[in-house]
Amino acid sequence: MNKIERGALYGLSLGDGCITLSKGAKNHSILIGHGPKQEEYITHKAKKLQSIFGGKELKVRFYQVYNKRTEKSYTNLQISATNPYLNQIHRNLYPTGVKTITRKVLDFLTDEGLAYWYMDDGAGNICKNKNGKICGCMIRISTYCTKEEALEIQSWFKDKYELNCVFDIDKRNNKYSVRFNTKDSIKFANLIKPFILPCMEYKISSVIDYVPRVQSTLPEKSGGEDIV
Repeated sequence: MNKIERGALYGLSLGDGCITLSKGAKNHSILIGHGPKQEEYITHKAKKLQSIFGGKELKVRFYQVYNKRTEKSYTNLQISATNPYLNQIHRNLYPTGVKTITRKVLDFLTDEGLAYWYMDDGAGNICKNKNGKICGCMIRISTYCTKEEALEIQSWFKDKYELNCVFDIDKRNNKYSVRFNTKDSIKFANLIKPFILPCMEYKISSVIDYVPRVQSTLPEKSGGEDIV
């Protein structure tokens, strides 16, 4: 397993990937699910995993899920792959049985791995002031993690990329997500741009295309509370 392959796997695992061990199995599997609108994206992930692990082509599985609240059935897409190396990723990413973001895990990420994480959990938006005028742009990664994990992420971005981020807090469950201001959002988007798939470009297009008309002194509209 080389550094590039390992970095991609950690990115896939940090996002929508889940590392599991089936009953009676010796090696862990990575399980990834997406909605029908992301068929192109999950098909790419299947090819990516196959290129890393080798073996047979991974098939995208379609299945129906019934939602009792809406009383409707929904189609979901899923892929899975099993490999001995996933045992190590599970030990690092699930040290207590729960997915936990640590500095050790983050240090395994490459720029490509970071792009996968962002394509799964990130979003880019234009920010507006009280008067509805555009005043900047924002990159956000919905990590929904603990404060301790958020501090590790904040420190890692600063040390590795000289990127500064603050936190949004979901007060319903006290979970933290990370957010970048206009300057660092543009820098972040350009960092991962070479690895963003065409079908996922919408997640960074507003940030890449943002051109400030004048230097704004107005504060950017945030999605939550800032914790420096």
